[in-house]
Amino acid sequence: MRIAVAAGVFVGMSALPLIAMADGQANCSVSVLQSKAPAGTTIASAVLTPAKEQTPEHCLVTGTVATPGNSVRFQVGWPSRWNGKFLFQGVGGFAGSLGSLREGLQRGYATATTDTGHQGESGTDGRWALNDRPKELDYGHRGTHAATVATKELTRAFFGDAPRYAYFNGCSNGGRQALMEAQRYPEDFNGIVAGDPSLGALGYVRRALTYQTILASPDRVLSPEKLEVLSKASLAACDKSDGLADGLVTDPRLCRFDPATIECKNGDGPDCLTRGQVESVKAIYGEWKTSEGRKIHGFPVGHEAGQTGWPLWITGRSAPVAGANGKLAFDAKSAPTGYRFADGFFRYMAFEKDDPSYDWMHFDLARDLPKIKTIAEILSPTNPDLTPFKKHGGKLLMYHGWADPAISAYGTIDYYREVVAAVGGKQQADDFVRLFLAPGMHHCRGGPGPNDFDSLSALEQWVEQGTAPKQLIASHATGGKVDRTRPLCPEPQVARYTGKGSIDDAASFRCE
Repeated sequence: MRIAVAAGVFVGMSALPLIAMADGQANCSVSVLQSKAPAGTTIASAVLTPAKEQTPEHCLVTGTVATPGNSVRFQVGWPSRWNGKFLFQGVGGFAGSLGSLREGLQRGYATATTDTGHQGESGTDGRWALNDRPKELDYGHRGTHAATVATKELTRAFFGDAPRYAYFNGCSNGGRQALMEAQRYPEDFNGIVAGDPSLGALGYVRRALTYQTILASPDRVLSPEKLEVLSKASLAACDKSDGLADGLVTDPRLCRFDPATIECKNGDGPDCLTRGQVESVKAIYGEWKTSEGRKIHGFPVGHEAGQTGWPLWITGRSAPVAGANGKLAFDAKSAPTGYRFADGFFRYMAFEKDDPSYDWMHFDLARDLPKIKTIAEILSPTNPDLTPFKKHGGKLLMYHGWADPAISAYGTIDYYREVVAAVGGKQQADDFVRLFLAPGMHHCRGGPGPNDFDSLSALEQWVEQGTAPKQLIASHATGGKVDRTRPLCPEPQVARYTGKGSIDDAASFRCE
């Protein structure tokens, strides 16, 4: 394909010349693209899509790539003015649908995504996995790799030149995909952003054990109103633990809050927790260990309440009800997200022979954990030896919200520390991996803390200019207006107030 180089512009933080595609209408067609497609790839549609709002004109292509026993759907968009780079966008939950190409296209990237080889009614729908190992493998890691290889090759064929740099960006399950790429397919990408990454099977085990506590009796159920009581108490106990009263729990590791301090003294009341509710909170904060000594992490203290906090993910916005057997359970439609994930995992995915009638409220850690070994290996990105990715020149930028109620930040911290040890220490690790923790941020976004930041541009600077990120500037907005900025610092550094200036201004803080 003929290409023309337009004037250089800034895309994110990197200034690169844009490559304008020629003959876009003629080349954005099923017949032309199929003739250039790699083996096993089928082009289903190709449409030259006009610019709309901030998204530029682009050739939008949908297709499939064959994998053993399955096929994986992908979508790729090629902007009419290309920045010469490739971006793969991860997908959340149990996948089953394609991710958005919007951000990548707006930056000028050739942008791709995949459904990981199946379709689902929602991100918590696990029925597709029922005794279907090929689909589980593709969801676990193989499908993302296959779609990456196919869409990178199609991009080369479409523009007549291979992308100069290839990036992956994902959060939650997308963060899990990101780590799987770094561990299993270290040559796919030059740079990877892994946000709030799911570390696989143990997260679902954690949910099962937690709900066994919460649903043991009506006295243990936590309403949104009771979570407000808890959240105010934990903030009061932990806010100043970093030396600054700013309405944020900057580092929960510095605080030793005991929920028993707000236990009701004389029966239930609006400003206290019952003994059963205290036990539920302790179960959510607490940790278990496998027989091999691997930690199943609890959730950090702080910022439990709110629309995107524990009510959404753990405790629910409406109370569970007693079933015909008298046991408490959440209604399928109103259940918290974590409950629905556990249900989908244990009934359709966990075992060698899955049973949709399985009652995961009886899951026993010692007895049943060995039974999910195979799916744990397929789903869990827990191999810390990233030496091949480092040797390839790859850069990994990880982040996690301290107040994430879906996936514990403690697991990500432990994994980062294991990577540091596996590659020979902090100095070696700093060459290619950084972890940033966001105080008061819920799952991937939201929460009372600064939660909007540009990790992809920071990664570009690291990969393309060799400038490792020393901080990420994050912002918090209310009603669309930014009311606080704060630097996020690479672990183990934290943002410390300098003693001068507004505590809502990032310039008043330094990483130390």
